[in-house]
Amino acid sequence: MLHYVGHISPDGLALLRRELAATESDADGLYPSLLHELQDRDAGIHRILLDRGQVSLTLCIGDSHAFLGDHKLFANTVWFSAGDLWSKWTAKALSRLCARGATLEAQLPADAPAEWLLEAGFVGCSPVSATGTVNATFDPPWPLGSKEPPAAAEAIAKAPSCCVVGAGISGASVAYALARRGWQVTVLEAAPHAAAGASGLPVGLVVPHVSADDSPRSRLSRVGAKLMLQHCRDLLQGGEEWALSGVLEHRFSEGPDRLHHAAAWVKPAALVKAWLQHPNMTVHYAKPVAQLQRNGDLWSLRGPDGSLLAEAKVVVLATAFATCALLEADGMQAHRAPSLHLTLGDLQAVHGTASTGSMPQHPESPAWRQPHNGHGCFIPSVPGPAGPFWLAGSSFEPDSAPSPESLAQHRLAPLAEQHRANLERLQTLLPEAAEATAHLFQGGQVTAWSGTRCVTHDRLPLAGPVDTNALNGLWMHVGMGARGLTFSALGAEMIAARICHEPWPVESALARSMDAQRLRKRRTVREVESDST
Repeated sequence: MLHYVGHISPDGLALLRRELAATESDADGLYPSLLHELQDRDAGIHRILLDRGQVSLTLCIGDSHAFLGDHKLFANTVWFSAGDLWSKWTAKALSRLCARGATLEAQLPADAPAEWLLEAGFVGCSPVSATGTVNATFDPPWPLGSKEPPAAAEAIAKAPSCCVVGAGISGASVAYALARRGWQVTVLEAAPHAAAGASGLPVGLVVPHVSADDSPRSRLSRVGAKLMLQHCRDLLQGGEEWALSGVLEHRFSEGPDRLHHAAAWVKPAALVKAWLQHPNMTVHYAKPVAQLQRNGDLWSLRGPDGSLLAEAKVVVLATAFATCALLEADGMQAHRAPSLHLTLGDLQAVHGTASTGSMPQHPESPAWRQPHNGHGCFIPSVPGPAGPFWLAGSSFEPDSAPSPESLAQHRLAPLAEQHRANLERLQTLLPEAAEATAHLFQGGQVTAWSGTRCVTHDRLPLAGPVDTNALNGLWMHVGMGARGLTFSALGAEMIAARICHEPWPVESALARSMDAQRLRKRRTVREVESDST
């Protein structure tokens, strides 16, 4: 993969759009694709994938001062035009963007003090030329700490391979992210087919979350939704497997309804299947992982009978609630962060049942024109093998202490009660659709889909390393809840970026909201200290 990272002001972005629109199409077709992806981009960091994900543009729109201080890049080459930004702080901020050995080419003021660059770790600084250009190499005499790739990472980079446990939307997204980067990926799935759990939902929504305070969940969902739509455009058949339908959010007492134009319905199983077809991937079904063992610098993954299923230096666990049993097993305490058992304790299994039925032949109400959400969801006019169908739901039944039996059943309440709850929810969300489908519910002509979702207390996924310093090669990608279509691609990009020492897809502060060890921080410190004494 080739990574570009660009800082640009809103005015500069408008100019870039005009220039791209006036430029004749390039041979590879990247300009039209880029112009399309630059529409409706506001302030913040945006990950834009081009050429089927092999070219990555991380576009930072807004104040460069803020991005210089809160974005991890590991850049190999930096072009920088100082303008009125040049200061001693700016020189140090540039150094924080660079990997060791990076080349800097900067346009600086004529009277720029060269010692600022030397103090920041740049060597071989050429004198400022008449045009204001200076060249230097970042190679400080001091260690770079977390920015210095560990020896293990360097060894992995020579022959990158890994194992992903789970072939649902969480596992497939990570496997695809690493496969695109040239990794040889082995996927182990306990079920006889992919998307056997909550990812088997007949159809779901990609839609951002909106809050009055623009919370981390809202900001991450905007980035995640746009990233997911790029995958859908590249990999899925429009109109059959996904559609940029827009979603009407009903806000009830919170304000007027909101139409999300950059939102879509997607068939998750089709997306998972497309991800898993990458040529760098090998998928093994009916291979449940029951135990992890550390042997030197390798992880051994073993089945319920103790048989060896795979060995790898890097392992990503994406098995939803089942991840807890793997990480809390005997012998794993030494390989996980001291506070991770508290994070795992916050995970909850939530059962959901959705109701589906055939579309009326000539629906006249506007309610049938596009998906709706806000109190459950209603997704109409989805193509299916037996004709167009609609989906309503889903129910939400927390299971505080899930057993293998309850996880297998996917539901706690009787099925008739689940359908009744979905109809009541639909009567609140969209009375016209509820009235038109009531006879189907009452006549037993609706079908059900049930699945178990893994939910965190703040409704954000856990996407990060299992150990404290990300050194032992064990990672996790779980806790998508009901927003797997919105967050899975972003979480996968985050994990891949951290493993491969690449530019992060969001600000460092925002990325912490997805980290696997973020939960209950004050309580965590207190309990860990108590345990240690």
